[in-house]
Amino acid sequence: MTRFAQRAVKRSLEGSLRSKVMLPEVIGLDTARISPGVGPRGESAAHRELKRLALIWAQGRGFRIAAPEVTLATHRYRLDVAACRVDRARNTAANLSALPAITTALFECKASREDFRRDARSVVAIAARLKVLHERRARVEEELRLFYPSIRNGDSLFPEYETLDFSRPGYERYERLVAEISRLSVRLHANTKFDRLSEWSVANLRYIVAERAALDEHELPAGWGLLIREGSVLQLAIKPIWRDVPDEHRFALFQRVALAATRTVNATHAVTYDEIASARGRGNIH
Repeated sequence: MTRFAQRAVKRSLEGSLRSKVMLPEVIGLDTARISPGVGPRGESAAHRELKRLALIWAQGRGFRIAAPEVTLATHRYRLDVAACRVDRARNTAANLSALPAITTALFECKASREDFRRDARSVVAIAARLKVLHERRARVEEELRLFYPSIRNGDSLFPEYETLDFSRPGYERYERLVAEISRLSVRLHANTKFDRLSEWSVANLRYIVAERAALDEHELPAGWGLLIREGSVLQLAIKPIWRDVPDEHRFALFQRVALAATRTVNATHAVTYDEIASARGRGNIH
């Protein structure tokens, strides 16, 4: 990206922070009620509702730039929901042109066990072993919470949303557990959508949004968070593990979210491709 482009992006992002207005509000999208027509054909009402709740949950936690049905530029998958949180850049004398930091998150919605297993390829024996390992991991993590306060990342004012780095103390027993869970999770989800999205480093945080009956916690792909629908709200059941993502990947997802939001607004306001092409042919902006 050229220096001029960096400055333009920086002004745009910081402007959205100063205005404290969510992108969907800027472009006219009513996130309280996503249009029933927005989404793939054959989508169930339950799946559409999970997407709506994911949009609400994400924006309520600072991911104010969000959209459903976000396509990836170089891959064939489409994300149910993707969201970005823009933090103010801390300019220093050494880096006066720093871009605001972008934290990215993706949300995959599963309304039923069949829906989940299509992307998980669950195997009974592996799932049973994972259940045992996750129970052990939960006990060890509770010990680490009590005796190692340094595991807290300090990335949220609210303890329930703060992410934790359990690997920081270098506890060998915990590391062996995590390694086996990761190995079995790869076997459980190999060559599935979950596996691919993890491999491609699409976002910093990855969540599955599900009905309670859709999956058991030990079936969750390694590193993913879990949001369970309780009535009309989502409850965080498992926190995701933070994943470092290259700057170009985060900015690429930021762009794709903006494009998806624009497509949604175009559909809502009956803006057609032919009209856009006609406007483009009438001359340049300047």
